Amino acid sequence: MLNRASMVIDAAVDGQGIALARTTLAAWDLICGRLVRPFKDASRLSRTYWIVCPKATSDLPKIKLFQDWLLAEAAHDHRHLQKLGTKVA
Repeated sequence: MLNRASMVIDAAVDGQGIALARTTLAAWDLICGRLVRPFKDASRLSRTYWIVCPKATSDLPKIKLFQDWLLAEAAHDHRHLQKLGTKVA
């Protein structure tokens, strides 16, 4: 039994079966064509990822820069997944 999402996704990439995974975690493998969605159905979940940091450092420029970069990367993956016809939240 695999207890980490990344291990489950890696096992699917290696041809060891199929994985039940969040689109956000399997996005890069879907975009690169290492994985495909064998079924059209998807369960829509509420947004479950948060960018968090200590309140005392939340206004630092490097925190804002990282947040902007991370959100831009997520938006980029989102656009690619939409092109593949993958439903994303």
